[in-house]
Amino acid sequence: MAANRIKGITIEIGGDTTKLQTALKGVNTQVKSTQQQLKDVETLLKLDPGNTELLAQKHKLLGEAVAATKERLETLKTAAEQANQALAKGEISKEQYDAPQREIIETENNLKR
Repeated sequence: MAANRIKGITIEIGGDTTKLQTALKGVNTQVKSTQQQLKDVETLLKLDPGNTELLAQKHKLLGEAVAATKERLETLKTAAEQANQALAKGEISKEQYDAPQREIIETENNLKR
Protein backbone atom coordinates (compact mmCIF):
# COMPACT_ATOMS: atom_id res chain seq x y z
CA MET A 1 0.00 0.00 0.00
CA ALA A 2 1.56 3.22 -1.12
CA ALA A 3 0.74 5.53 1.77
CA ASN A 4 3.09 8.23 0.50
CA ARG A 5 0.83 8.86 -2.49
CA ILE A 6 -2.15 10.00 -0.45
CA LYS A 7 -0.64 12.38 2.07
CA GLY A 8 -2.43 15.63 2.74
CA ILE A 9 -5.87 14.55 1.55
CA THR A 10 -8.76 14.99 3.98
CA ILE A 11 -12.08 13.22 3.47
CA GLU A 12 -15.41 12.87 5.24
CA ILE A 13 -16.63 9.37 6.05
CA GLY A 14 -19.84 8.95 7.96
CA GLY A 15 -19.86 12.61 8.96
CA ASP A 16 -16.33 12.40 10.40
CA THR A 17 -13.67 14.47 8.68
CA THR A 18 -10.33 12.71 8.78
CA LYS A 19 -7.14 12.32 6.83
CA LEU A 20 -7.33 9.59 4.22
CA GLN A 21 -4.27 7.85 5.65
CA THR A 22 -5.98 7.61 9.04
CA ALA A 23 -9.18 6.31 7.46
CA LEU A 24 -7.25 3.57 5.67
CA LYS A 25 -4.96 2.69 8.59
CA GLY A 26 -7.22 0.03 10.10
CA VAL A 27 -8.00 -1.57 6.76
CA ASN A 28 -4.34 -1.59 5.74
CA THR A 29 -3.37 -3.20 9.04
CA GLN A 30 -6.02 -5.87 8.57
CA VAL A 31 -4.90 -6.58 5.00
CA LYS A 32 -1.25 -6.83 6.06
CA SER A 33 -2.10 -9.19 8.92
CA THR A 34 -4.22 -11.38 6.65
CA GLN A 35 -1.46 -11.50 4.04
CA GLN A 36 1.06 -12.61 6.67
CA GLN A 37 -1.29 -15.34 7.89
CA LEU A 38 -1.87 -16.48 4.31
CA LYS A 39 1.88 -16.65 3.77
CA ASP A 40 2.23 -18.84 6.86
CA VAL A 41 -0.59 -21.15 5.73
CA GLU A 42 0.90 -21.41 2.22
CA THR A 43 4.25 -22.40 3.70
CA LEU A 44 2.62 -25.13 5.79
CA LEU A 45 0.57 -26.33 2.83
CA LYS A 46 3.79 -26.93 0.89
CA LEU A 47 4.77 -29.41 3.59
CA ASP A 48 1.31 -31.04 3.79
CA PRO A 49 -0.81 -30.18 0.72
CA GLY A 50 -3.74 -32.38 1.75
CA ASN A 51 -4.24 -30.91 5.23
CA THR A 52 -7.94 -30.01 5.33
CA GLU A 53 -7.55 -27.73 8.36
CA LEU A 54 -4.96 -25.62 6.54
CA LEU A 55 -7.09 -25.55 3.39
CA ALA A 56 -10.07 -24.33 5.44
CA GLN A 57 -7.91 -21.64 7.04
CA LYS A 58 -6.65 -20.56 3.62
CA HIS A 59 -10.21 -20.30 2.30
CA LYS A 60 -11.29 -18.24 5.32
CA LEU A 61 -8.26 -15.94 5.07
CA LEU A 62 -8.82 -15.38 1.35
CA GLY A 63 -12.40 -14.36 2.10
CA GLU A 64 -11.19 -11.93 4.77
CA ALA A 65 -8.62 -10.49 2.37
CA VAL A 66 -11.28 -9.89 -0.29
CA ALA A 67 -13.62 -8.24 2.23
CA ALA A 68 -10.88 -5.94 3.55
CA THR A 69 -9.81 -5.01 0.03
CA LYS A 70 -13.41 -4.17 -0.89
CA GLU A 71 -13.67 -1.98 2.20
CA ARG A 72 -10.45 -0.21 1.21
CA LEU A 73 -11.78 0.30 -2.30
CA GLU A 74 -15.01 1.85 -1.02
CA THR A 75 -13.05 4.25 1.20
CA LEU A 76 -10.85 5.22 -1.73
CA LYS A 77 -13.87 5.78 -3.97
CA THR A 78 -15.39 8.06 -1.35
CA ALA A 79 -12.10 9.95 -1.21
CA ALA A 80 -11.99 10.18 -5.01
CA GLU A 81 -15.49 11.66 -5.15
CA GLN A 82 -14.58 14.25 -2.55
CA ALA A 83 -11.27 14.95 -4.29
CA ASN A 84 -13.16 15.50 -7.55
CA GLN A 85 -15.38 18.08 -5.85
CA ALA A 86 -12.39 19.76 -4.18
CA LEU A 87 -10.51 19.89 -7.51
CA ALA A 88 -13.50 21.56 -9.16
CA LYS A 89 -13.50 24.18 -6.38
CA GLY A 90 -9.74 24.64 -6.68
CA GLU A 91 -9.09 23.45 -3.12
CA ILE A 92 -6.57 20.75 -4.10
CA SER A 93 -3.98 20.34 -6.83
CA LYS A 94 -4.16 17.95 -9.77
CA GLU A 95 -1.45 15.83 -8.13
CA GLN A 96 -3.55 15.45 -4.97
CA TYR A 97 -6.52 14.50 -7.15
CA ASP A 98 -4.53 11.91 -9.07
CA ALA A 99 -3.23 10.14 -5.94
CA PRO A 100 -6.56 8.53 -4.93
CA GLN A 101 -7.16 7.58 -8.57
CA ARG A 102 -3.87 5.63 -8.64
CA GLU A 103 -4.72 3.97 -5.33
CA ILE A 104 -8.14 2.94 -6.68
CA ILE A 105 -6.56 1.37 -9.75
CA GLU A 106 -4.01 -0.49 -7.61
CA THR A 107 -6.70 -1.72 -5.20
CA GLU A 108 -8.97 -2.86 -8.04
CA ASN A 109 -6.08 -4.81 -9.54
CA ASN A 110 -5.37 -6.40 -6.15
CA LEU A 111 -9.02 -7.33 -5.83
CA LYS A 112 -8.98 -9.01 -9.25
CA ARG A 113 -6.01 -11.15 -8.16
